[in-house]
Amino acid sequence: MGLVTEQDIFLQHVAKLIAHAKDLGFVITGGELFRTPEQQRIHMREGRSKTMSSRHMKRLAIDLNFFTEGPGGALSLCYDKSVLQPLGDFWEGLDALNRWGGNWQSFKDTPHFERQGDTRPAAASPTHAPGEGPAGGGAGEDRRGLKLLAGSVGRQETNNRNDVELIQRLLNNAADKSRFEIAAPLVPDGLFGGKTAEAIAAYQAQALGVADPDGAADPDGRTVRALCAEVESGFSPLMLSLIMLAASEEDVAAFAGPMADCLEQFSLNTPLRQAHFLAQIGHESGELRFKEELASGEAYEHRRDLGNVEPGDGVKYKGRGLIQLTGRANYRSFGSHIGREDEIMDNPEIVASDMGLCVAVAGWFWNSRELSRHADNDDLMTVTKRINGGTNGIDHRRALLNRAKSLYGLN
Repeated sequence: MGLVTEQDIFLQHVAKLIAHAKDLGFVITGGELFRTPEQQRIHMREGRSKTMSSRHMKRLAIDLNFFTEGPGGALSLCYDKSVLQPLGDFWEGLDALNRWGGNWQSFKDTPHFERQGDTRPAAASPTHAPGEGPAGGGAGEDRRGLKLLAGSVGRQETNNRNDVELIQRLLNNAADKSRFEIAAPLVPDGLFGGKTAEAIAAYQAQALGVADPDGAADPDGRTVRALCAEVESGFSPLMLSLIMLAASEEDVAAFAGPMADCLEQFSLNTPLRQAHFLAQIGHESGELRFKEELASGEAYEHRRDLGNVEPGDGVKYKGRGLIQLTGRANYRSFGSHIGREDEIMDNPEIVASDMGLCVAVAGWFWNSRELSRHADNDDLMTVTKRINGGTNGIDHRRALLNRAKSLYGLN
């Protein structure tokens, strides 16, 4: 179904919702329908959204203001879920793809009504085990989740820590989208326990319709692939947290907006380019934990190849950024490129403390070395050598790349 057709259906449903709200006695005014990418990035930076794939950007979401009439005809703007629940029930009853923000798990957005794309995977068809087993393989199928897990997650299973954390984060996302219900979000600590097992079984029963759920997620099985299909395609804070499991929630939140800006600015606009870029900055930064070099920088003193010609340049212009900018000459080139040369040269520490610059220097380095063409060829070794000078950390880089490719559906 094309986007225009989806938009047409969505607006027909909005018209029915407004008519139903009038029948229930609400006074209604319009809120937000369309949102530009620039507006969405602002929402992300301010913590009002978690994704660059908002349905507002496709004109498939609307925020409406509902007023109730009090004594003397006074109007009061209403956000109360219990009062607006009949509208949410009506909206979701119009179509299985309709979602109401009042039913979200992580926070309640009662003015918000949206239509989801039909992202349910081919893997949701019956398989040869109650919850698991290989699921399809035909042309055009959703391939997200293939090769994501190293082993099975469940009672008496392998329960590799990264695998468990991935499943926990994916389950929280599915619950947030009201695909199933859990009492409280899982703590994504990578430790398998009863709550995780119960959540897997609940997802299998409620979202996948499994009659006898086993509470286990197997590599390439139906459960993990369906959970990955719940993740909105493209870069998002969730995608960042799934790729860089060692990153803190605070760092993911701080970097997600600047990262989205960087991907757009430097034409990292395909899944393969994004997967390679995220894998490389993930390794170089210790998965967002390090914004500057731990060493003092004295080893760079008098390094004329780095432009360090004055006493103290080694320390002053030591490595900073998600791909580390090192040396007077490189700081000057980067500062000149972004039109902030004097500021960067006088205060080079800002490259580590300003999240936008911390990410932008990685994008600048990537672009200046023309690494996208090697990413387009899926050439991990060449990209690594152009960044590192060798193949240091290649196993970690490959692990991050494979995880990213699985989540983007490239495996």
